[in-house]
Amino acid sequence: MGNCNFWFTANRSSAQILVLGVGRMATHFRIFPTGTSFSCVARRVLLAICVTGTISSGRAQTPAPSTPASTLVQDCVGDNKFRKPDNTLAYAVGEPIISTTYFLPAGTTTDLVWKIPYNKDAAYFGKVETRHKIFGGRNYVTASRIPEDHPMVKKGLVDKSDTLVSLRVSPDNADIWSTATVYLYTCDSGDAKKVSVFNIRVSSSFWSTAVTWTCVLILYLFAALTSAAVDTKTVGFWRRANPIFITAGSDGKGSLAKLQILFFSMIVFGLLLFIVLRTGVLSDLSTTVLTLLGIAAIGSTAAKATDVQRNRIDFDNWTWFIGKHWLPAGGLAEVNHAKWRDIVTSDGEFDVYRYQCCLFSLVVGGALLAAGINQLASFSIPDTLLGVLGLSQVVYVAGKLVTPPSFADLNKSTSDLRALEKRFATAASNASPANRPADLAAARLLAKPEYEAYKAAADSVRIGFETITGRTVSAADVEPSF
Repeated sequence: MGNCNFWFTANRSSAQILVLGVGRMATHFRIFPTGTSFSCVARRVLLAICVTGTISSGRAQTPAPSTPASTLVQDCVGDNKFRKPDNTLAYAVGEPIISTTYFLPAGTTTDLVWKIPYNKDAAYFGKVETRHKIFGGRNYVTASRIPEDHPMVKKGLVDKSDTLVSLRVSPDNADIWSTATVYLYTCDSGDAKKVSVFNIRVSSSFWSTAVTWTCVLILYLFAALTSAAVDTKTVGFWRRANPIFITAGSDGKGSLAKLQILFFSMIVFGLLLFIVLRTGVLSDLSTTVLTLLGIAAIGSTAAKATDVQRNRIDFDNWTWFIGKHWLPAGGLAEVNHAKWRDIVTSDGEFDVYRYQCCLFSLVVGGALLAAGINQLASFSIPDTLLGVLGLSQVVYVAGKLVTPPSFADLNKSTSDLRALEKRFATAASNASPANRPADLAAARLLAKPEYEAYKAAADSVRIGFETITGRTVSAADVEPSF
């Protein structure tokens, strides 16, 4: 009311105009009882307006909640002068710092354990110095009480009341594994009472990536040269470096199972090496990664066993083919040239089992590359997807088992053909015991029925051999020996 009286006094002319207008409106609409004077009506209306405004004004002037003091603390070492001119520390030495890694990865966050009890009201600061350049501050540090299940607590290296500091290292601190200095301190007063100092090497993402790719390339070229040392084919360098050529099977064709092992092995090796270069710590492998490598290895072993059983020429037939010049001295591996289409085809047709296995391998490999750098020890894929990948291997091997036994038929036909050839030679020798036939023409005349039986069987074997191996046999090489 005091405010209203003051307003009426200070603004008498404006009040008179407002009273007239309000009074006329209230009288016209008969808001107040009949007989109430015009002046009384106006004053009652204005009194209500003043009271409402006073209450609203009082509410608007309610002070806002205060900001926690820790967020208002300024950097007490804002000038970054941690050392005296003689290079000694300008502050009292604080409590020890224990790092969870051997290298400090620049451009990312790493965990440090500060051997002081955690104080939620304290303002924590962290800075890193490399080559006399200091970067960091309040926003570079996140502090909390170390969890009781932390590995360092379980090992007894730190106490469960210590402070776990997540320090974000500026990319400007990146260097070629040179020694950096970490400063941790709190600013509870106008100046830092103690500053904890810790020396550690700092790594660069760029150089770690460059070294990783160089090592992966060197090992890949070593695998290519090793593959070339045991292969008699004369091919160019780029052909030797083809992963399909490196992982070719014993028959010289591309092997899906071997390619999977190479694919996952190179990814895991590259990720492990990168983590070691960045942190100096050899990362653990999750059970999912081990399962992936195991699935590929088991699939490769099972596929190889199936090939040996069903897709391999018997030793006696193999030597007979080489003696007849149907095959070179190196066998099928020297004749066949591994191609990318071998990965998704079998027996001259598209193999959906192989194709399915390729698709899931690429998806899982891509996921491992995307998340493995930070989650190699905890990397996981849904159990259903892992089951599908394992099932793809099972179906792939089972598909090999149910494919038509073309090599088995070829082995049987060739063994029968070799028996007919031997029968022809025996018949030709028995027909003229005193004088052995001088040539094949003379032998054919002496054992014509045996020769015709051999030729009929030889033509059938030749067609099957050319169909399976893709190698053409000349007519002269089909003739029997005697």
